[in-house]
Amino acid sequence: MSDIQLCEKIYQYILDGDREAIVPVVRQALEAGEEPLALIEEVLNPALKVVGEQFDTGKTYLPELIMAAEAMQAAMDVLNPLLVARQQQIKSPGRVVMATVQGDIHDIGKNIVSAVLKANGFEVLDLGRDVPAAEIVTKAKEFDADIIGLSALLSTTLPYCHDTVRLLAELGLKDRFKVFIGGGPANPDYAESIGVIYGGPHAEAAVQNMLKVMGRA
Repeated sequence: MSDIQLCEKIYQYILDGDREAIVPVVRQALEAGEEPLALIEEVLNPALKVVGEQFDTGKTYLPELIMAAEAMQAAMDVLNPLLVARQQQIKSPGRVVMATVQGDIHDIGKNIVSAVLKANGFEVLDLGRDVPAAEIVTKAKEFDADIIGLSALLSTTLPYCHDTVRLLAELGLKDRFKVFIGGGPANPDYAESIGVIYGGPHAEAAVQNMLKVMGRA
């Protein structure tokens, strides 16, 4: 099988969300002489972008988006050690701290956004769920994050997003991070009222908006 055919198969496996089939083909492509960085920038990222665009226009649905992100991650698990060994780096758009806010134990949406962020080259620190504002701010500073992503699925926990914003202001850190909020009860009006950015109605929208603020979209 030619290099072009292997790359075409990898591209298709991202579109199909086939995380098991993609791994041996990525290895074959590497054995055939393909460069890890080139596979990421010229095959994997463009394929995932197509899936995101299809999701955005309603041609594909959330399960397909998740599967595509998982296939991308499976390929990256093969490629990352080689990048490190060759001292190569993906041009990361930025560093993001993700958290489901205090009082909320729902993390499916946050996990999806984290997966798609990683698939788009972001460095992500996922703090998990039910995370208090003080921990979010501390970890964002330690991680030297560019973006803080806050998730709230319950309307009763949405105010905890504001707690993080208030704490950033109290510590003089309001301008250091771009803060995004998302989740069922989040909306543009609420985001504007507390001085943050509304991620969007779904994961791909959130990631595209984060790429925009990092000047990469």
